[in-house]
Amino acid sequence: MIITRTAILLILTLCALPLSANGVLRNGAGARGMSTGGDGLVFSNDPLNAMNSNPAALSRWDDSELLLGLTAAILDAEYSNSVSTDNEADSTPRLIPDVAYVHALGNRLTLGASVSPVSSLEADWEFPDPPGALGVTFGQQTHKSSFIALRSAVGLGYQVNPRFSIGTSVGLIYNRNRLKAPYIFQSHPILAGALGGVKVLTNLEADGFGWNGVFSATYRLHDDVELGLSYTTETDFEATGTIRGLAPLGIGSFTHDAEVETHLPQIVSTGLSWEINDPLRIGFQVDWIDWSDAFEDLPLHLTNGTNAVLNGILGSTSIDDTAPLNWKDRFVYRLGLEYDWSEQLQLRAGYSFGESPVQSETLTPTTAAIMKHTLGFGAGYRMGKYNIDLAYQWDLPTEDGVGTSQLLAGEYNNSEVDVSIHWLSIAISFTDPYRRDK
Repeated sequence: MIITRTAILLILTLCALPLSANGVLRNGAGARGMSTGGDGLVFSNDPLNAMNSNPAALSRWDDSELLLGLTAAILDAEYSNSVSTDNEADSTPRLIPDVAYVHALGNRLTLGASVSPVSSLEADWEFPDPPGALGVTFGQQTHKSSFIALRSAVGLGYQVNPRFSIGTSVGLIYNRNRLKAPYIFQSHPILAGALGGVKVLTNLEADGFGWNGVFSATYRLHDDVELGLSYTTETDFEATGTIRGLAPLGIGSFTHDAEVETHLPQIVSTGLSWEINDPLRIGFQVDWIDWSDAFEDLPLHLTNGTNAVLNGILGSTSIDDTAPLNWKDRFVYRLGLEYDWSEQLQLRAGYSFGESPVQSETLTPTTAAIMKHTLGFGAGYRMGKYNIDLAYQWDLPTEDGVGTSQLLAGEYNNSEVDVSIHWLSIAISFTDPYRRDK
């Protein structure tokens, strides 16, 4: 089967057409994963994707390899509500580092280690605050949120026989939550019930740890075809910190100790890689992401309140509140291509598609992870023991609107958000001794 270089360029271009329900998760780890549509299970021939998506692939290494990567994310978003239009989010690039290392132990066993964010989202807006319950408004305000989950992991891959490999990686995940914005109480019996959703100006900082595991297996059905299966466990966080803010109606400033419960979903993935001929490989992958359990709601537990007036109104120094999210489970479909243009140069392309897990009835500008279509391009260049990978990924513009919001006070009624994200990534790896692995 002969495929000319012109035909390959055409295929790579077509496969970059938009066909991601990844929510707050990264759509592929590092330059290689991002350029092939997030096909980290089937294209796991670099340390970062092996550690995060397919630790069974660690068994392919018979030497050592170190990878250092850096990714820049640029948010392009607009938000309109009942009192203002065309409010633009801050587009300052956010930098994401990646480190991964593998080392063959012998006896078909390979060790891996990595430090890499599995989620790194931040939104920074400034727009007029719409009047809420009791007519409360804080005027022109910053609406800033961030959700960071940094995974530090160790893994093992074992080659059971030449066709079958298994592996696992276990990660300790640091979680950071930041929210600087007006907050509307949603379930508290007084602040949400009797008063209809009181709004306060908040500055929340909370940090915590959780852990997860990735378990995978690969089986070579044929010399040119390999099947992969992986399972990622759910991650539970109880981040603790402080919330400071300003309450309306002359109540004044307050401070509470804060505890925020958040989760990352369990994921089941299966995929197939096919080496069509010597230079060309194609990969298909399907992920099922359990968003409905992980992002059903957002509980907030506040204790040790310092404002005597607020404590007197509530009859307590504590506040428990839960904001509804109601995200839906989603399938994500991925297609990626790798083509060896020459001994040194490799070209890549990919796309992914999945319906957004976010429901319009609970959509806000700080939870607008609504992208559906993602495309990517990339290239890798080998120079002896060194390999340089570059990638560009684009979460294509997606627009969603809220008619009547399920959130109290009606502030998000008749609002609309339009979001896209540009990603640029570079990774440099060093192998000793030099190994060319497909």
